[in-house]
Amino acid sequence: MKKLIIVTLLIMVASCATVKQTTQSAEEDQDHLILATLWYQKSAEMRALFYQCFRNAEIALAENLAWAGRVKPAAVVLDIDETLLDNSPFQGWQVFEKKSFNNDDWFRWVELARARPLPGAVEFTRYADSLGVEVFYVSNRTVQEMGPTIENMATRGFVNADSTHMLLKETTSSKVERRALIEKDYEILLLVGDNLADHSGLYEKRGSDYGFEAVDADRHLFGTKYIVLPNPMYGNWLNEIVRSAPVSTEHEKLLNMLEGF
Repeated sequence: MKKLIIVTLLIMVASCATVKQTTQSAEEDQDHLILATLWYQKSAEMRALFYQCFRNAEIALAENLAWAGRVKPAAVVLDIDETLLDNSPFQGWQVFEKKSFNNDDWFRWVELARARPLPGAVEFTRYADSLGVEVFYVSNRTVQEMGPTIENMATRGFVNADSTHMLLKETTSSKVERRALIEKDYEILLLVGDNLADHSGLYEKRGSDYGFEAVDADRHLFGTKYIVLPNPMYGNWLNEIVRSAPVSTEHEKLLNMLEGF
């Protein structure tokens, strides 16, 4: 009987240790987000860059609209997160809570519908609308997030904040098929986003050079058909680094990829 009790206690202790270890492994410092998120929230340079990008977007859109030869109505396609809406409070929460990204926590943030518009974003959608250009939103928010996303954007004054103009993710993160749906009836004159894949499927697989060669080959499209907004917090660029670095923790992976002198 005593042996049975001792064995039972050992199993309980081992189980508790396993639970504690699992909990600890679920918590990982997100300190790599601190400077990036602070820059996003507190630097005047960030605001200036957004105003600059959306001003360039207005110029490019007007120039593209003036070209002759269009058969279909004109459209502009915009990403949402870190292009139009500021989700940096979610990244700040990740740092405080030591939590990596997960869909449940993200959905709780989206449901609040209180992300602020980024500098120049609302005004650009209104400018495009004033030119008679149809405004579409192609985002990797899921279709389950449609309701709070529409509420958030409509409240902030974005044009066409409705389910007709908002193409969210159903099964795949690739935006190629959703852009193709728009192109059936419209000519896309301009694409605006913080991630290269917001502009073309060519950038979805970056390769060993992190997409540098593809960007260099398309240099004439940036500022004319593609407008890229700054996002140092997350994106495919970071995913590629984390995926390819041959060490364990995310912190170690990022350090491993740094270049010094």
